[in-house]
Amino acid sequence: MNRSGSDPFNYQDHLDDEEELDALHQAKRRKEVIIYASAIATVAAASILFGVLASAHQGRVPGAVTVKRQRLAVEDYCQTLSDKHFRRRYRMGKERFWNLLHIVGDNLPSTGENRKNGCVPHGPISHAAHLSMALRIAAGADPLDVATNHGVNDNQPMVSFWLIMDAIHKSPQLDIQFPTSHEEQTKVAKEFESKSSIGISCCVGAIDGILIWIHKPSDSDCDMLGFGQTKFFCGRKKKFGLSMQAVCDAKRRFLWVDIRYPGTTSDFFAFDLSSLKDKLEQPGFLHSGLCLFGDAAYANSPYMCSPFRSATGTQDDFNFFQSQLRITIECAFGMLVHRFGILRKAFPVNVTVSKRNIAVLGLCKLHNFCIQSSNCGDDVVASDFRDVSNIIMEGGMVLPRIDRDDGSDNSWRYEEEDRLDNLLDGGQHMDDHDRDDCRRYRYYRNEIPRQAIHEYIVLNEFRRPDRRASR
Repeated sequence: MNRSGSDPFNYQDHLDDEEELDALHQAKRRKEVIIYASAIATVAAASILFGVLASAHQGRVPGAVTVKRQRLAVEDYCQTLSDKHFRRRYRMGKERFWNLLHIVGDNLPSTGENRKNGCVPHGPISHAAHLSMALRIAAGADPLDVATNHGVNDNQPMVSFWLIMDAIHKSPQLDIQFPTSHEEQTKVAKEFESKSSIGISCCVGAIDGILIWIHKPSDSDCDMLGFGQTKFFCGRKKKFGLSMQAVCDAKRRFLWVDIRYPGTTSDFFAFDLSSLKDKLEQPGFLHSGLCLFGDAAYANSPYMCSPFRSATGTQDDFNFFQSQLRITIECAFGMLVHRFGILRKAFPVNVTVSKRNIAVLGLCKLHNFCIQSSNCGDDVVASDFRDVSNIIMEGGMVLPRIDRDDGSDNSWRYEEEDRLDNLLDGGQHMDDHDRDDCRRYRYYRNEIPRQAIHEYIVLNEFRRPDRRASR
């Protein structure tokens, strides 16, 4: 049909325009639906999130069953134990326990008694309970038994152990430090002189290495330290471990401890790269004429006296008198391991190498604290039979003399049969250094203490006791 004054009407174009408008309208509606749906989803998610946060803030789900736990009152518990049984379980006397708590207490976190939002479900864990659990773990006790006895969850004993270790390292009274003044060094040498049957007066400390037994380190530990897993496996002792170097005084207190290298590291190499060796080489740091006494793994130098190899005659006499002082560090290691049963077995799994170092250094500080608080120092008693059972069940070392419970309260004293052959002498090898490194001072014989002491023994005709007579 034609219309005057206008274009002819095209019905098909009209339909196309209607479809286009309808498509635009549908698109607009879909967009609105998507916007509305997104808003509803956001509100729902926020409601769920706020509900979870509110539920977490409110605490437990209503109606949940509470596992009743009775916290151990350590003060009352101590009164029920005799002095003998307390020392066997905590590896120190009651007086020392409370003195140690007084030292580390300020560096422990709050017990939770003054919480603003509610109270601790089973009551706060006191600082005394933290120390009690930590010392029981150090003694080699089963963490589950410790948790049951103290009325805490199964993870708390190890948590308390690390809390106490951190508190120990924050307490300057317990720090380990090599004597820096000549007066202090001379005092240490005088104490060693009293232990020498011929009056050797030049020993400022006894040095040796020991293997700290660990489980196979993780890949992350190896990447962090820059060593492969095989470097931690000591083939001589058939154990994964860390090389610990230490120096002690005549009272078997540690003066210096270093735990930085894996178990395959030789004693010579570990000491050669240590900070103490750098200090000893500084002119004037060490009093003139004084030196460390070590075994044959260390190189003779102006600050180190080690025995002769394949010695006969007067050299054998020298080795005997030198060992009278050198063996002090082996005694210190023996007391450390016999006191703290956790060192008689591989360190707990899932503990990083760095945390193991923190724990071992903390135990060395506790070792010094026990000696300083004792009149005689040799106060290590037999272990609790439950701890011995747990150590042996976990594959730990058997120490016959101290594990033998004869019912007496006598203190254990280190003897030759107590030597820790499973942990000592792992670093006596030359796999990581050259023999010439050990002979760098061979042209300075007049400056090496071993030469002067040997001449002193020859001049005075000192002789070691007859081996057959001493048996």
